[in-house]
This record gives sequence, C-alpha cells and structure tokens, in this order.
Amino acid sequence: MARLAAAHPSKGPLTRRGIAVNPEAMNTCLASFIRTPAEMDRVARRLAKVLPKGTRIGLCGELGAGKTTFVKGFASTYGISRDTVTSPTFTIINEYSGPTPIVHADLYRIATDEELARTGLFDADPGSGFLLIEWPDRFKSLANYLDLVLVFSMKKNGRVIEARGKKEILRRIAESKILER
Repeated sequence: MARLAAAHPSKGPLTRRGIAVNPEAMNTCLASFIRTPAEMDRVARRLAKVLPKGTRIGLCGELGAGKTTFVKGFASTYGISRDTVTSPTFTIINEYSGPTPIVHADLYRIATDEELARTGLFDADPGSGFLLIEWPDRFKSLANYLDLVLVFSMKKNGRVIEARGKKEILRRIAESKILER
C-alpha cells in the first residue's frame, strides 16, 4: 500500500480513516484478514512476541471489531489469563501485573484532552511491558505518543487488521510475516 503523504507543517498531523498519524513517525501499512476468534488470538500472540517491550499500541475500530479480544490474546502470551482481561470501558485503565506487565486503556468514554490528562494514562509507563490503548483515534494529541496503531474493521466473513507504525516496529512485523504489505 502507498505511504502516507507528508502533512503541511501548519496543519499538524494527517488524519486517515479518522486516525491521527504523524507522517514522520508512522510508515507504510501492513494488513491481515482474520476469519475466526482463534485466528485473532494467534495474530495477537505472535505480535506480542515480536514487538519490543515498552511498545505503546493504539487499537482503533468500531464497537465489536475485536480490540479487547486482541488484548486478551496479546496478554495471554505473558501468562495473563484471558478471563482476567476485561474491557476497561468504565475503569478507563486496567493494569495486569506479571513478568511482562500489560496496561490496557479504553478511551471511549473520555471526551476532552483535559479528561484524558486526568486519567493517568501518561503516568502508565509500559517500561518492561506494553501499553495497549483502545480508541486513541479520538485524540490527536496521541499521534506522537504511539509506536504502533492497529485498525480493526469488520467484514462480512471476518475482520481486517491494518497496522501503521514506526519503521522499526513495522520492519519487525513484516519480517515475521504476521501481517503483510
């Protein structure tokens, strides 16, 4: 797929499919068609093994597109029970401890940048783990914060996951052949 065009410096980040991206930080798109929840689980687990610790991941897509299902598979790679992982729609942030901690945020109910600042999200340093944020596309202020953005879209017979991210992150994913160009 084509690279994103550069944004005009005075106009800030580009928006593509409603997702704010920084064209200097984000690179080409990789994608995969997912037919079943088991396949979603496999993709999540493989990505979890390939991504470097400390990666901040945005998860975009409509309700029911598979964002929390993805987090369950991702976290299970690090010994966190799928039953433990729940959507933090009302708690805003769930932290799962373990050898590789996972911080899972859901910004669906957050309306303003001021509310976003009060959530403590920016204090949740993934450090030796990962930060996964649902609905980051609601805030252009997160465009430079994320290392990888996964976009989940529903299709008739499954889901499509598209990935945009920093060059090094996408290189790792492309080499592992989890998602393809």
